[in-house]
Amino acid sequence: MSDGREGGKSRAQGGVERAVRSELRSLGVSVQTGGLPALAVSLAQHIDSSRGAVAAAAAAAQLRLILADVARGAERPGKDTIDELNARRAVRRDASG
Repeated sequence: MSDGREGGKSRAQGGVERAVRSELRSLGVSVQTGGLPALAVSLAQHIDSSRGAVAAAAAAAQLRLILADVARGAERPGKDTIDELNARRAVRRDASG
């Protein structure tokens, strides 16, 4: 989505945008490939540049919901390494006898 430039002009990231981008990186999601992450950054930019408390509060509420959705989607109920090894052994055991 945005790489810190608008119309070819460089712009500084605000505090909310920096925090959102950091959180998205920690979740392993990209604004380049996901609509929700891109929307989160866009809302963060809006909050950073907002002059009205009401508009910023509304955007912040939406941002919170979007980040929660992104975090839920990023959760991968992965197996523990030991669980994976035990599952492989069980398959081999079943195949051999």
